[in-house]
Amino acid sequence: MKKNLVALAVAAAFVVPGVAFAADTSNANTGPVVFGYAQITGAQQFGTGPGSSNGLIFGGNRIRLGFKGEAVPGVTYYIQGAYDEAGLGNGLPNGLNNGLGGNVLGGNSAQLMDAWINFAPVPFAQLQVGKFKTPEGLEYTGTAGNELMFIYRNMNQSLLPGRTAGAMLHADDVMGTGIGYAVGMFDNTSLDNYTVFSNGNTFGGGQGGTLNGNGKYIVSGMLKYSMGPLLTAEVSGSMGTENNQGTDNLTSWNVGVQGGMMGIHYGAGYTRASGVSPWGYLNTNPLYTPATYSATDWHAELAANLYEMTLTPDWLDVEAAARYDQYAIHGQGTLSNTTLGLNYYVNPNNPHAAEIQLNYILATRGGSIDNTYPGANGLAPINGVAYNTLLLQFQAGF
Repeated sequence: MKKNLVALAVAAAFVVPGVAFAADTSNANTGPVVFGYAQITGAQQFGTGPGSSNGLIFGGNRIRLGFKGEAVPGVTYYIQGAYDEAGLGNGLPNGLNNGLGGNVLGGNSAQLMDAWINFAPVPFAQLQVGKFKTPEGLEYTGTAGNELMFIYRNMNQSLLPGRTAGAMLHADDVMGTGIGYAVGMFDNTSLDNYTVFSNGNTFGGGQGGTLNGNGKYIVSGMLKYSMGPLLTAEVSGSMGTENNQGTDNLTSWNVGVQGGMMGIHYGAGYTRASGVSPWGYLNTNPLYTPATYSATDWHAELAANLYEMTLTPDWLDVEAAARYDQYAIHGQGTLSNTTLGLNYYVNPNNPHAAEIQLNYILATRGGSIDNTYPGANGLAPINGVAYNTLLLQFQAGF
């Protein structure tokens, strides 16, 4: 009898906590949900001059895999990995096919793009912590890479902080008013490369820099208003500090609108940034003081979906699109990209699960920016092209 009681007690010591743990977690965790998509892209540039590489490049523009879910009611998580260079800019010569093996520079381009946790005890004051996009730029923050009207985003991405680690208070629709906001403080050591905020950043001292920052941060905020699909408007901005030449004067601000109705979709935005940067596409030399810049980008885009306008049957869901995007550096010159696009969605009920995009980009350079491209490998801002470019992209996701 005593042996049976002892055995029962031992079994209970192991079984009961396990049952309690299972009961606590099985109903609280709704995930993870696995998601991902691949964009296989071919590109051909024209007019790059004699002696340059004029062949077709074929590879992966974006290749993403992620997990998302709800840990407990009101606490969600999101993790996304990337096997491409789209999130880090197009300034490197490895370009598209780095996403399919990294064989150009011999490196590995796999990276953690997003990893955040969101606490939402009340809908109008949510706290998001981790690595994610700073809240500046309507298209950049509000449109996923697999839902873009064009293969490339506009060039204003190089004037935004991009992704980094930090904390943000936010809400999309405060008390049903259509008003949304976001304000956050971010570390400046984990930014996307090739933005005006990412140069000269170093970790702080103390215990090898692992537990002590450098005292340099970025503060970003956004205020937006939405009328549903018809119109969303926003104003946003960032102030940054960095270590290049000991300056603390990085600023940017952005205004944007987007929306659509009955098959017509539109978007426009203006971005302005100033500060100190060594990037070649800004035509500044960091060896001289002050190596300051003042740069702007503005874009306008329009698309017409023939199926949504009831002009074609559901098996022919095609969309014609056009965008003008001008990147300018005060006192230096301009780089303009005019993009003509055609999109085909295989299933109009789930358009971004499988689609084909065709873009032709006409590049126009002016001022001293034109002198930056004497050969085939002139630098350009993120998403910008220096020469006329034909792009064809196949996308599938789940």
